[in-house]
Amino acid sequence: MLVLALGCATRAAGPGQALETYASALERKDYATAYGLTSGSYRQHVSLDDFRRQMQADATELAADAHSLRENAARWGSRVDVVIGRDERVTLVREGAAWRLETPPFEPYGQGTPRAALRTFVRAVEGRRYDVLLRLVPARYRAAVTADKLRAYWEGDQAAAHRALLRDLRLALDARIVEEADEAFVTYGASRQVRFVREEGFWRIESPE
Repeated sequence: MLVLALGCATRAAGPGQALETYASALERKDYATAYGLTSGSYRQHVSLDDFRRQMQADATELAADAHSLRENAARWGSRVDVVIGRDERVTLVREGAAWRLETPPFEPYGQGTPRAALRTFVRAVEGRRYDVLLRLVPARYRAAVTADKLRAYWEGDQAAAHRALLRDLRLALDARIVEEADEAFVTYGASRQVRFVREEGFWRIESPE
């Protein structure tokens, strides 16, 4: 009955409000309210007492994190990812009072965002779509790159090593991507980076190290 009551008492109108309410509860050490904002599946295997003990044990570290979460709740709460297929997500962004799709879903080879370009790169290599890979080449390199050269790179003598790089890239598909104007980068593996550049509204791969 307690869990049911907590769930009813801590409903939030949207992602941003949920984040802000959760962070505020942690800051004032109101762990029951914070617990009530967690999912039903989480509460099935973590009791309120266990949750409270964990939060109390990490209270010092949580204070700064909770403050940052609350301060940025509106920004983080204005963007959500929804899984719509085995390997497909759609990002919804809040604009005013409405939620809108950041980019159209079910676009196998999109370049509207750095993440879409990265997914396109991985899919194109896996599917041997070297014509698609050419679209990802920045303008200043395009004259020197051909589909045959790309095929030789990914299927030639060093194919095994390059496939290992591809596996690391696949693991980085949901990693944090930093955008700065018309450039972006994502860190993957031990210390490698993929750098992106936006040209004519499309994101292209500058260098998958």
